[in-house]
Amino acid sequence: MSTVIRYDRFALELGDPVAVGRGDTYEKLGWGPWQFPGLSRTAEGNVLCTWAVGEDSIEGYEDSVGEDILNGAVSEDGGVSWRPRTRSDRIRGVLMGNGKEYQKPAARNAYPAPWLNRYTPAWRSDDGRLSLYRADRIPEFPMKCAAKETDPATGETTEFEMRIRWPHAAVQVYRSGDRELVYPLESTMGIMGQAVEDGEGGLFFATYGHGFSAVTGELSTPGKYNVWVFRSTDCGRSWDWISEVLTRPEHCTVDPSCEGFCEPNLARMPDGSHVMLLRTGSGCPSWLVRSTDGCRTWSEPVVFDRCGVLPQLRVLGCGVSLAGYGRPGVFLRASMDPSGLTWEAPVDLGVKDSCCYTSILPLDDMNALFAWSDFRHPGPDGVPVKTILVRRVTVRL
Repeated sequence: MSTVIRYDRFALELGDPVAVGRGDTYEKLGWGPWQFPGLSRTAEGNVLCTWAVGEDSIEGYEDSVGEDILNGAVSEDGGVSWRPRTRSDRIRGVLMGNGKEYQKPAARNAYPAPWLNRYTPAWRSDDGRLSLYRADRIPEFPMKCAAKETDPATGETTEFEMRIRWPHAAVQVYRSGDRELVYPLESTMGIMGQAVEDGEGGLFFATYGHGFSAVTGELSTPGKYNVWVFRSTDCGRSWDWISEVLTRPEHCTVDPSCEGFCEPNLARMPDGSHVMLLRTGSGCPSWLVRSTDGCRTWSEPVVFDRCGVLPQLRVLGCGVSLAGYGRPGVFLRASMDPSGLTWEAPVDLGVKDSCCYTSILPLDDMNALFAWSDFRHPGPDGVPVKTILVRRVTVRL
């Protein structure tokens, strides 16, 4: 039976959960595989749902995501039924001004660098697990990486060099056991969701990491993440830093485990402004910032909800915006405010054991799919296994 949530001006109808795919038990798989769902479109317009298949670590990104791993399932009927993904089920990129689709850089594992001992870190954490170096002082760390574009008419994909112009960029180095590993630029520019059209033929992209203010060159709150926004006006060949949202001590007063602003999700709202939802940690508040000048400046952050890992924000053609997030729990939230500042009360989906990462994919002006993971969802034989699920969300005006 579907569930209907009524508000003053509209209602949401939530369809029954549908299992997209099932893995093994949590006791066998543990944290990492068969979670972190992501919804997108294939080149043919079908719905694609992917999920992680490897460990969740800086040394496991290439195994967890990437085109060489055919993880995922495809629906040709809007999420009702699903089949295994095949190599022909290519993820549709973001259409650029040259008529081709931008494909962000593939995530890359952190790597040991023999040149690292020739340089002195600009900052190191007290426990020695994180060090930051000035990128402009390390010529071995190139401010460029490989990206791809696909011609939708032919399906041909070509690789090109992408250059990043980023004042005071940092080289992030993590200690893993007895090794120091360099966090690659490919992951910084590819770990988040796809780029967003800027409304003028260009692209915006928001990402995060440990590092320095691009304005002052200083650390705002040492050891905490910050968010940076970039823009490309040449079809992804170069990306220019245009703004940042820095973590300040007052943003981390609720919980000492606060990670700082991270996992940004950027969307263009019905009134033409842009809104970003931001994570600050498991069990820590999620935050909202808004820009009315093309992502060049941002409002003071305000709390969006009491939790929110990898918050998702999507705007439907009918003018209703949907947000998904969680940990603990999984929540869906809706807004009919064109600015994205006012939201209805969150809907608790009753999910108890999950990575609490969600994904939302608009199907048309009135419908979307909502995806999440359940670590102990009963399979056909009744045994609880790690499962990826989706529900159709329908707006009723």
